Amino acid sequence: MHAAHDALHEDATVARTFELDDRRINGRRMDMGRVDEVATVGTTEVWEVRSIVPMPHSFHVHDVQFAVLSVDGREPPPELAGRKDTVYLEPDRTYRLLLRFDDYADPDVPYMFHCHMLLHEDEGMMGQLVVVEPGTPPTHDIDAHDAHRTNS
Repeated sequence: MHAAHDALHEDATVARTFELDDRRINGRRMDMGRVDEVATVGTTEVWEVRSIVPMPHSFHVHDVQFAVLSVDGREPPPELAGRKDTVYLEPDRTYRLLLRFDDYADPDVPYMFHCHMLLHEDEGMMGQLVVVEPGTPPTHDIDAHDAHRTNS
């Protein structure tokens, strides 16, 4: 892991887990009336992402670029170096991603995280994320799974 990633990783305040199956993320399909995750502007998070079925997925996050910290606990291959907004997930492998939410806080406007395969997107393999100022609640209904989010 690079020194810059090490420093940011130490600043991570939230860890989240995302499991992608056939056409759902964390067991759910997209619901425009639901916000699945809430991040605070100026924070760093570690997301663990995994395809739990024997098919690959491409995981994409709007409004943030991330670094791949590890794949199955090992340093990622060279092709995963640098900032990304999409990562190809091989089946049954855990990808740890480092995300920093630096700007564009708005409790009214959700961003998406989703499988970037068009058919999977069309079938609702997405979730919504809002980025808020510290202490500001989102304006949408929050229905995040506490099991998928832990404070570090």
